[in-house]
Amino acid sequence: MAKRKVIWLQNAEVQMLDIMDYYYFRNKSMTYSLSLHKQIKSKLQSLDFRIALPQKTSIEKLFYFTHKHISVFFCIEDETVIVHIIWDDRRNPEKLKNILDDI
Repeated sequence: MAKRKVIWLQNAEVQMLDIMDYYYFRNKSMTYSLSLHKQIKSKLQSLDFRIALPQKTSIEKLFYFTHKHISVFFCIEDETVIVHIIWDDRRNPEKLKNILDDI
């Protein structure tokens, strides 16, 4: 399957950087942070709906998948993946609900 173009909305970029910063300060190394970011980017580019379907949300056209403990919320338009939210699943789910309500 051809790679898709991935567009990160500004909010999603900030959330990803926050998660990467957390692991940098916790581990005292950027190795895990960079690896996690690379794995998520790769998964977004190679989403293959013939193999596995991402989970559907209650919001029309908004899907998500979980990588380790990170949920990635996105929409697909033609051959473009638009990343809306990157969420660490260990955080308060009420905050996520408020963010999703704003979409």
